Amino acid sequence: MKKVILTTALYLFVMTPIMAQNIMGKIVDTKGVPLAFTNVVLLNRTDSAFVMGTVSGEDGSFTINSSCNGVIIKVSSVGYKNICMDCIGENVGTITMEEDSKMLGEVVVKSSRPVTAIKGNALVTTVANSQLSHAGTANDVLRQVPMVTGRDGNFEVFGKGTPLIYINGRVIQDKNELAQLNSQEIKNVEVITNPGAKYDASVKSVIHIRTKPSQGEGLGGTLRAQNGFRHYFSSMEQANLKYRKGGLEVFTNLNYYGGKFYSHGVTDMETKVSTNWLQNIESIGHMRNNEFFGKFGLSWMLNEHHSIGTYYVNGAGLQKETPDYKSTSYANGTLKDMVSTVGLNRTHAVPKHHANIYYNGEVGKLGVDFNMDYMWRKKRKTSNLSETNINNEDNIVTSNDIGHSRMFAEKLVLSYPLWKGQLEMGNEYTASQTLNDFNINMATIGNSNTKSDEKNIAGFLSIGQQFGKVAVEAGLRYEHVNFKYTENGQLKEDQSKTYNNVFPSLSISTEIGKTQLSLSYTSKTQRPSYDDLDGTVGYVNRLTLESGNPYLSPMKIHSVELMSAWKQFFAKISYEHRKDDIIQTTKSYGEDGEVKLLTMENTPKIDELQAFVGAQFKVGIWEPKVNAGITKQWFTGEYMGERKTFSNPLGIIQFQNAIHLPGDIWMNIDMEWNSRGNKDNMKLGSSSYLNAKLYKAFCKDRFSMSFEADDIFNKSDRNVTFYNKDVKLWQNMTSDSRALLLTLQYNFNTSRNRYKGKGAGNEELNRF
Repeated sequence: MKKVILTTALYLFVMTPIMAQNIMGKIVDTKGVPLAFTNVVLLNRTDSAFVMGTVSGEDGSFTINSSCNGVIIKVSSVGYKNICMDCIGENVGTITMEEDSKMLGEVVVKSSRPVTAIKGNALVTTVANSQLSHAGTANDVLRQVPMVTGRDGNFEVFGKGTPLIYINGRVIQDKNELAQLNSQEIKNVEVITNPGAKYDASVKSVIHIRTKPSQGEGLGGTLRAQNGFRHYFSSMEQANLKYRKGGLEVFTNLNYYGGKFYSHGVTDMETKVSTNWLQNIESIGHMRNNEFFGKFGLSWMLNEHHSIGTYYVNGAGLQKETPDYKSTSYANGTLKDMVSTVGLNRTHAVPKHHANIYYNGEVGKLGVDFNMDYMWRKKRKTSNLSETNINNEDNIVTSNDIGHSRMFAEKLVLSYPLWKGQLEMGNEYTASQTLNDFNINMATIGNSNTKSDEKNIAGFLSIGQQFGKVAVEAGLRYEHVNFKYTENGQLKEDQSKTYNNVFPSLSISTEIGKTQLSLSYTSKTQRPSYDDLDGTVGYVNRLTLESGNPYLSPMKIHSVELMSAWKQFFAKISYEHRKDDIIQTTKSYGEDGEVKLLTMENTPKIDELQAFVGAQFKVGIWEPKVNAGITKQWFTGEYMGERKTFSNPLGIIQFQNAIHLPGDIWMNIDMEWNSRGNKDNMKLGSSSYLNAKLYKAFCKDRFSMSFEADDIFNKSDRNVTFYNKDVKLWQNMTSDSRALLLTLQYNFNTSRNRYKGKGAGNEELNRF
């Protein structure tokens, strides 16, 4: 009842008519394409003094809380002629800006250091006209953005995990899209570490990449090839083509990824039951990967008010893995067994269907954004393992795992100017299903057939208002989730669940002198991935099995965050309370309890404090950046029948250097160090890396090449120790992080993609 009253009260509040004078309009180019981030200012009619200003949104629209009395409107944007006009009414309509051919053809803008500032609850890094525009691709840019760590599409936001990444408001469904975006096309990057009600309740961080205004018609595209060595040779080839005429754009992306990869791991597993077991497992893995995918789509701008589009993606992947294990087991300190295992695993991912259709437009003052997505995938994995023990006894383990997953999703967002800001409201519906058919020749494990069905119905409301220098955004999101789990044709009532949750959010930002401040609160959830929910038992070795846990409950998260920026410095501090956090654990399997099952479980709570600071400078040709962060959690878990404290902090220090050499060559030298500490019920070891890169562009930036050496000292991998009740597991995995890569890229008649589809069910896609 309280939830109903709260929701009703909020709806009544925002729908109450509030009369105020607003100046509003929309800015487009000569082709009707909306121009985002255009400056719109009011000037005094008598002395041209500044009165008030704003910037246009992604759809080109703007609103200024002022009357037209005694003011004129000035509109300006880089690459376009300035416009000055009389203010004669509340709605100035559509303002069309013409390209400034002299500016585009003659002006040379020198690079400057990237500027980091706060916009609402986002940390914004400017890329255009900075050294980051020479980084190479969006992948290379994100590696230089504060609070973002990772590489090659596998990025994390400090303390917030894996983000949703958007390009011009459209979520990327494949990490390879980042490699297709040239850094010179990027305008800025926004990092949101406390996203509000308009995002799925399980989204803890968001990255928005904005590109420069589009130019050019006809056939254009980018051809890119990256080849190098990560222990073995690997290759990535891309062709991104588009044809534009008037409001119509047709595009296709073709990609191939192939190579051989190496990994080496050492695992020590100590199990204390009636017999104290110690297992030492050394593994050497070789994997050959071949993956191809293609994307075809079109978008059509009917006019400056309406745009429609669709795309279709399909692909195929084949992975061939040849694992080699050597396991030595000790019982109460005495050698018990030695097992050598060789195998062959094949994974076929065919096909990978994904389609999107969207409509983006406005009816009067009402903005409409509609997306519909459909996904269907099939994945088959066959495994053949041959074991030989100390007595030369052979054991053959074969398994066949076939998985199907599908999803349908739609999302509708409506926006409308309200008082001193904007009202947004909408809904999102997602229906997903996974089926898993597992067969193995071991009676102790047995075959299984599982199915997970989930339906998520969500509605959200968000209000943004500007009161002088203070901006406030409040939101409320409601989600109804119905989850059903079926095993071997039988519905499991105790594992099937229904959730009804309300997630509020609040953000306040302001400026005090030259200092920008932002304070935000969000309520979130994190639902288990489908792998974590899959109850299929997998074989590791004779003493160890692994499985998901269909009984897992979603984690609930409350987060409070404060950000500030002053000149070239910024800082962030946040506190997070996680209820029913999901951690790794172990359980006994079988009657004697000697075999252990690695699985997942919910723990009552974990509290965590995070802090991050950064600064950027420029000294002649040298542009350094320094970032530092720390996270500390408060958590105790069960280990060997006692409570063990996991509260040692984790720290990170980044030192990034860009040097502009003669001949317009850019050299980057980046270093990162991560300290040892605790995360959940794990102890992480320390790690570090040193990367170096040279970049040079030719022929007015149409052709570029870069040579880079990543993880030169091969120290980026971290060892991990898990403390799981009566099992202690230490792992040290070494992968292909050290690499030498050469990248060649050719751009012709490049232009920004006009596709405006934002996608639906984006977080659900990540769970697959």
